[in-house]
Amino acid sequence: MLALAFLNPLLLWALPLAAVPIVIHLLNRRRFQRVPWAAMEFLLAAMKRNRKRLRMEQWLVLLLRTLAVLLLVSLVARPQLGGGGLIGTRTHHLVLLDDSASMTQRSGSTTLFDRAIDKVRALADDLATRRDGDLFSVVRSSRAATPDLWTARVGPELGRRVGALLKEFVVGDGAPDLGQALGQNVQRAAQVAEAGRTEFYVIADQRARDWATDDDKAKPSVLAALQAMRADREHLTVFGVGGQHQNLAIVDIRLIDRLAVAAVPVQVAIDVQNHGLDATAPTTVAFEVDGKSRVVRPVPQLAPGERVAIPIAHTFAQPGFHRLEAQLEATDLFLLDDRRALALEVRDRSRVLLVDGQPDEDEGEVFFLQSAFEPGGEALSGIEVQVVHEPAFAEIDLEPFDLVWLANVQSPAPTAVPRLEAFVAAGGGLVLSVGALVDVGRWNELLWRDGKGVLPLPLGDIAGDPDRPEHALLVAKDHPICGSLAEVLELLTGNVLLIRRWLTLVEGPSTAGGAAVVARIRDAEGPPLLATRTYGSGGGEVALWSVTADKFWSNLPSTDLLLVFANQLHKFAARRRDPSPHNLLPEGSFKASIDPGTFRPDITVRSLAGDGYEQTFTALEAPVAPEGGAPAKTAGGQQPLQLTVPMADLRQLGAYDVDLARHDGTVEKRMFARNAPPAESRLVAFPDAAFARLYPADLQARVSFLGEGGGLGTAGGAGELWKALAVALLVGLLLETLLAWRFGRR
Repeated sequence: MLALAFLNPLLLWALPLAAVPIVIHLLNRRRFQRVPWAAMEFLLAAMKRNRKRLRMEQWLVLLLRTLAVLLLVSLVARPQLGGGGLIGTRTHHLVLLDDSASMTQRSGSTTLFDRAIDKVRALADDLATRRDGDLFSVVRSSRAATPDLWTARVGPELGRRVGALLKEFVVGDGAPDLGQALGQNVQRAAQVAEAGRTEFYVIADQRARDWATDDDKAKPSVLAALQAMRADREHLTVFGVGGQHQNLAIVDIRLIDRLAVAAVPVQVAIDVQNHGLDATAPTTVAFEVDGKSRVVRPVPQLAPGERVAIPIAHTFAQPGFHRLEAQLEATDLFLLDDRRALALEVRDRSRVLLVDGQPDEDEGEVFFLQSAFEPGGEALSGIEVQVVHEPAFAEIDLEPFDLVWLANVQSPAPTAVPRLEAFVAAGGGLVLSVGALVDVGRWNELLWRDGKGVLPLPLGDIAGDPDRPEHALLVAKDHPICGSLAEVLELLTGNVLLIRRWLTLVEGPSTAGGAAVVARIRDAEGPPLLATRTYGSGGGEVALWSVTADKFWSNLPSTDLLLVFANQLHKFAARRRDPSPHNLLPEGSFKASIDPGTFRPDITVRSLAGDGYEQTFTALEAPVAPEGGAPAKTAGGQQPLQLTVPMADLRQLGAYDVDLARHDGTVEKRMFARNAPPAESRLVAFPDAAFARLYPADLQARVSFLGEGGGLGTAGGAGELWKALAVALLVGLLLETLLAWRFGRR
């Protein structure tokens, strides 16, 4: 429905001025006196013959002059279709303010968010002077479901009210979906019955991440929001507030080893990426552990999009939680991603379960394996070994262990196989070494199961001649088992290791199953000696030796190879301790189960940045177990409490201590880290030309892009008729002049 309104309705009081040409015409007719004279009779007679034509000419010129005055007054009053004045319908002006982490970019002495705030304030002031009666709303992208201001009436007080609200806004450090936020508010605005039109404003740094996918297509959430808009009643104006595109960022600190153990070197990596469009200059990154042990490593020049891992090795003296922090030398104007923290739990030992299928205290496989994992003396492996005999394996709980090694086990009990598969599927490690006691048929039936079990390859017959030993060959030097020792392992395997007997591992198209062969017997095409396979979604690793771990089938225990291979297999396959529950983004939550019989429910969360910032959170009763499931119980028989710390409730990035106070007064510490989302580091701009390229043509009319120096948007001119009025006024004045000249000459 179209309705006529005026942006400056008070100027309509000038409409009576349209009578001025008529008054002048009437006055001109009365100021002459009639004086008859002879020649006049002939003129009067001529005029009587042309009176109708002359009168039409006079009225036409008079009409044009009157219309010119009307058009001039209307032009100044600025009529439009829709609006908040007089008889028009109202327009709802809805501002979606981007308060994501990327808005912390520096721009001169201020930030992009400060400039966006100034834009909102200027928009409110402008609307207050010319859109009286309209509606005005403000929504932050991080709080799209809860508007900060909703359908406030536009009036003289709007600027002051919005200015006071904006003073309370603080830029966030999260990564909200701008398209999703827009879509939510398109739906909400459609329910405002008072407004005949809705003008949406997105005030942001206009990044490609917000508008396009990684494969350069229209972002689905934005596309859906634009499609939900009503083309005849809704419009979107995008304000770009600038921003720089060169950005070198720390995108991750990650544990390279599968777990961290005290007194043993732990490998971590600092991932640095160039998110800019130009190559970066060489710089440095500083690495600290618990605020000490500072080391500096060089960061090479990186091409656009290039990512490099800076390796760091550190030995933790004590088990428990530690904070690892990396800091880039300041290189750009976006500092939020130049620093990153990792909360890492370091264990006192890694537990390995050895299952002995042929007990022998002096020459058995477990004896040699235990010696390899626990060499004694000054050599520290960080591994604690527990040995069980084959019959006891079916009853033992595998959860405390990181690695299970079955040594010449005849056949695992059928009841133990599902537990073993669940252990590996959840990320645990499994190593299998065979021997003469192995029941090949049962192993294939229980552990291979046509490729569905944990075995990397099915077992075949025993092969080899004890009197004619074969050499071995490392065929996959790039396999993770080899790590940094590939050259040493290749040398020892090829020159020292001798194989007298082996159990054939069957290869073929039907047994491929994702197995990788690390070493072979005789040559590069020979029988597999060591094969591996990843099993389950948890990243569990399985390694299968085709020889025994004692001296009967090879000289492996008589060389240093068993010591090296055993520890490399542990590093490769031991259960990965996922640090992600303790390392969170601003949208996540730290959760922990609390035993109410041991700990008090009030938990203190304290920043380790040294600024004294802390908050208290209360652990609540855990949710009721799903139907049919028994509720969890603590060791004391009580129902555990659930501690939830939303990252959105914390105000800064970095590492935090979690102090769990025991009833006896002592404190147990845990830790988590809150980091900036890596997605916010991608600062590449999204020009309006890219919008025209990616989005359908029928949606492009609904969006206007205004750059950093743009005006206050299209809403002020939505439906305005001033251009048409200006053209009509110009044409009318030219026509009046032409006709007056023409009629005057006649």
